[in-house]
Amino acid sequence: VVFPVADGITAIDTFMGGRAPYTAAYLLEATETALVETGPGTSVEPVTEALHSLGVARDELAHIVLTHIHLDHAGGVGRLAERFPRTVWVHQRGAPHLVDPERLVASTARVWGEAEMRELFGPTEPVASGRVRPLEDADTIALGGRDLLVLATPGHASHHVALVDSRTGSVFT
Repeated sequence: VVFPVADGITAIDTFMGGRAPYTAAYLLEATETALVETGPGTSVEPVTEALHSLGVARDELAHIVLTHIHLDHAGGVGRLAERFPRTVWVHQRGAPHLVDPERLVASTARVWGEAEMRELFGPTEPVASGRVRPLEDADTIALGGRDLLVLATPGHASHHVALVDSRTGSVFT
């Protein structure tokens, strides 16, 4: 399920754990197309299918940007980065956990339990270190025709950022 939410922003239902609507990813149309969030590992197929239905080819997704690394928002990033091999942007504190997600997965299992974690979040694959770009407060991600301003917003997670879209003023939290 995809639907427009603002000028050049399309929501993609990630069908987290097969459930709809539960979480979303957002496609930003620009010279360098970006996906904000990926959903968990269980979302890789629905998100990939949605991107293809929106006409985004393998080489046309330039950026994946994450607000934070919790598995409901970013668990599918490793597999999506393999399919759409582009830059992955994340707060500098979260970057090491994308490259080596072992501690992140173990922490999630302690909170949710192994069975529930597998059902909701599925597999979590690492991202190749050369694709990960760390972010800090006040950084700007230039997409061509629109930018994302990065605001450090620790609280929910120490590595959490909000992203402000220059074209619409939309804020991804």
